[in-house]
Amino acid sequence: MSRAPEVLRPGAPWEKTGNASWTQCGHCANWFPVGGELLARPQVKLHCPTCHTEFLAADAARLIKAG
Repeated sequence: MSRAPEVLRPGAPWEKTGNASWTQCGHCANWFPVGGELLARPQVKLHCPTCHTEFLAADAARLIKAG
């Protein structure tokens, strides 16, 4: 199941400035930052730093893209 990524809109009062996107691991629910260059390559697996599960960005529990 593929969901459209959430996009942070500039000017939100809670938004942290920067160019990192965030993803949530579907196994342990941990959030971690992901560089845009990795998200631009859909065949690259992301690696959760907490539980060490590997998954594609399309399979993330949630994905928030910066910018």
